[in-house]
Amino acid sequence: MHGYSTDSDEKRIVPLFLAGLAIALAWMSSNLLATQHFSMPWWMDAPSSMFFYGTLYALFDRRLWRHPLMRKLGLVKTPNLAGQWQGYLTSSFDNHAKRYGLCVQIVQSWTQISVSLSTATSASWSCVAVIQVSDPDGVALIYQYENQPLADATRTMHIHFGTAMLRASDGNKLTGDYYAGRDRGTFGRISCCRLPRTIEQALGVLRPRLTGSSWHQ
Repeated sequence: MHGYSTDSDEKRIVPLFLAGLAIALAWMSSNLLATQHFSMPWWMDAPSSMFFYGTLYALFDRRLWRHPLMRKLGLVKTPNLAGQWQGYLTSSFDNHAKRYGLCVQIVQSWTQISVSLSTATSASWSCVAVIQVSDPDGVALIYQYENQPLADATRTMHIHFGTAMLRASDGNKLTGDYYAGRDRGTFGRISCCRLPRTIEQALGVLRPRLTGSSWHQ
């Protein structure tokens, strides 16, 4: 995974919130040890505020940020896009005549993300990403990717970079445009829906449905 930026102010607010909570926990633990007349060995420091902060930050980054309570408190605005998405894309290579099946896997924490997209002929991975939450048109996921053709792809396909701009709707839909690098010069539309958790667990890693034609991104 790699880091991603966002226009939400939570990246400034949450660390301050966690720091205050860590100081409070350190103070309570110190008082508790004092009331129990327990003294730490000389080579071991009592649970410090830095220890609690590091623990809280790691827990928040991996788990807590997804909890609905964090959104009710206004601490988190970044959407949770993690999961498996399935849909299709069209390409200017064939004047958008066909739909090519795709599968998107998004792995996300509060500070990092990975977007991988696979089709019948190639696979791509995100390099950098931005999640916009303050856009009047809705949440947007913008990322740059590296695309690599599979071994059985046509000879005209080769490794290239591109950019995808997807907008989230209804919490479980991603639609938008992609633009391949200048050596390809192609563009198109992407549309996909997030699979329910039960389907993900039952099917595992899904493969895109073949359309009987190659996709030239």
